[in-house]
Amino acid sequence: MARSFEALSKAYLASYGLLIVYPSLLIAAVKKGVYKAPRHLEKELNSLSILARQALNPKKMIEKLKHDPIGRSQLPDLLKSTSNFFQQNNEREFASLYNKISEFLRKPVNQRNYAEIMTLRKEITRVMQLKNVHERFYEILKKCIEGNINEDICKNLTQESKEMLSSFSNKEYLLDQILSILDLGFQEMFDGILYASYLARAAEIADYTVGRTEDDEKYLAEIIDHQQEIFDFLSKMQEINKVLIKDDELDDFMSQIEEEARKYFKHE
Repeated sequence: MARSFEALSKAYLASYGLLIVYPSLLIAAVKKGVYKAPRHLEKELNSLSILARQALNPKKMIEKLKHDPIGRSQLPDLLKSTSNFFQQNNEREFASLYNKISEFLRKPVNQRNYAEIMTLRKEITRVMQLKNVHERFYEILKKCIEGNINEDICKNLTQESKEMLSSFSNKEYLLDQILSILDLGFQEMFDGILYASYLARAAEIADYTVGRTEDDEKYLAEIIDHQQEIFDFLSKMQEINKVLIKDDELDDFMSQIEEEARKYFKHE
């Protein structure tokens, strides 16, 4: 179980980084916060760049990150720099949440406890609600397409992008569904990060059978006590994937969006 989380964390390390910074960039776009904190934004993006380089170097990942790819990587620093960017944009709840997760991941593996994970998961569910922000952002983009506002974001929209966004106009119910899925996806991502960091110690202990301490045995017993909850989390992720696969209309719609996106990047 621990090795599975470890493998997933290494495979998706760069993706985690992009998803971690995304909410801050979305909110900043809506609130024009980029102009309020350019220095903090630069630090956030620099940290993301470092994480991406770590994720794209398998040899160094094995050597330096070992069984704790979450805690040993740039990810805790990225969370901290993103927290600072949130703070500068007066998003105190997001800033506090990101800072708490960063502090948890910075702890030595033998100091990460399950009770703290449960507390953080509750806060993640409460705070990571981006649906309203996405809707506000979409309204800005709609006005761009209609030519009703003259914002920098409008100037950067290509014709292909406008066509892609216009496809939402008569499918508001799908937009609502997608935004709800996005919120759930962000919450599940952070849950997965916390579980992976908690189980990193188990992966280390598995490397040796002789010399285990009493604390090691207590920790392994704690995992056994909560293994059903962890498996339930994995099962829930599996069910979410099944729902997405079965939703043909959503799948067709997202394929259309993907095709428009491919056209956009082809011209870049």
